[in-house]
Amino acid sequence: MSVLAPILVVLLTAASALGAEGVSASEIVLGASTSLSGPRAFGGAQATKFGVDLYLRVVNAAGGIDGRKVRTVYHDDADVPDRAVANARKLVEEAGVLALIVPQGERAILASLPYLEQQRVPLLFALGGSPTLRGRKYVFGATMLYDRQSRLMVDYLVGQRKYRRFATLYQDDAYGRTFLTALASDLGRRGLRLVGSERLRQGESDVSDEIARLRALRPDVAFLISTPRPAGEVLKERLRVGWSETVIVAVGPLLDEGFLTVAGGVADGVEGLALWPDPLTSDLPGVKRYREHLAKHFPGTVPNRASLSGYVAAMLFTEGARRAGPTLTRESLVAALEGLKDFETGILPPVTIASDHETQKQGFWVRMEQGRFKPLTGWLPGK
Repeated sequence: MSVLAPILVVLLTAASALGAEGVSASEIVLGASTSLSGPRAFGGAQATKFGVDLYLRVVNAAGGIDGRKVRTVYHDDADVPDRAVANARKLVEEAGVLALIVPQGERAILASLPYLEQQRVPLLFALGGSPTLRGRKYVFGATMLYDRQSRLMVDYLVGQRKYRRFATLYQDDAYGRTFLTALASDLGRRGLRLVGSERLRQGESDVSDEIARLRALRPDVAFLISTPRPAGEVLKERLRVGWSETVIVAVGPLLDEGFLTVAGGVADGVEGLALWPDPLTSDLPGVKRYREHLAKHFPGTVPNRASLSGYVAAMLFTEGARRAGPTLTRESLVAALEGLKDFETGILPPVTIASDHETQKQGFWVRMEQGRFKPLTGWLPGK
């Protein structure tokens, strides 16, 4: 008995540790705190329930990862920072997740980050572009960070399109101001400056004054940096007053047909830097598989870039977990993801995750035509 007792203690301790990290003999538990209500609800629901869960249904149907099925637990934070922190605690301390996946919105992500880093819980493929997410051990990005997006957009618009006069309509929050700062810096690198900027406030429905002031400055390009609802008001007012001489460049979450439906079908002519192939029409092999899986598991659901991003996130997680092997832990998952090099998703250019933990460094230019974003270029190399 005295010989067996220490062994039993060790086994129980190991089992407890595995359970605490969201891995048992039969399952792996992933969690997410994201917007399932509020202005970002479309993206949050699509990325998790119709993106991550879609890919994991396919994985589980094939036997799971090393014989373990993957289960997901989602909590709604409505893009409210305090709720995001509370949700992170619940997911770690009550649900006992291995990692959090596809969180959305800078405020919510950054609010929960100190707790998650303290607990050494991976935050996988965050749908936020704040440069402060770069190079953190437990954080992996799913989208090109704003400073990289800004540089690529400015280089394309100034270098290839030869535009010289730029302005912005930006959401008056951390997201809008971060992107505004990056654009001003990159234009300065080209010897240019913003000729004007107008703030957009959440809940504001009358943007006629802002558009009139900006239009009077005669910019070649106006960057539209906001969540979908304010952007919709801008595009409706643009159509009403006939503001067609300026190219409107949508940024971030607006680069999805589903988001721009809030504009009531008046988004034709809007341009932007797309990070994801068209989920409805692309003939890339990975996108075709995504559409087949979506039709099988969620019939009637329209393909969109938000769910496609979650699908790819789950694919990258699955590859990392498989490389980590049967003794999957948070630390081994991080190490395995850091070892991804030229991984083929069939959707994006080959993915290499270096020390900066960024998964997207390329995009392509698009223009909205008859309700779909049509490519104007191939993949533009990021720097």
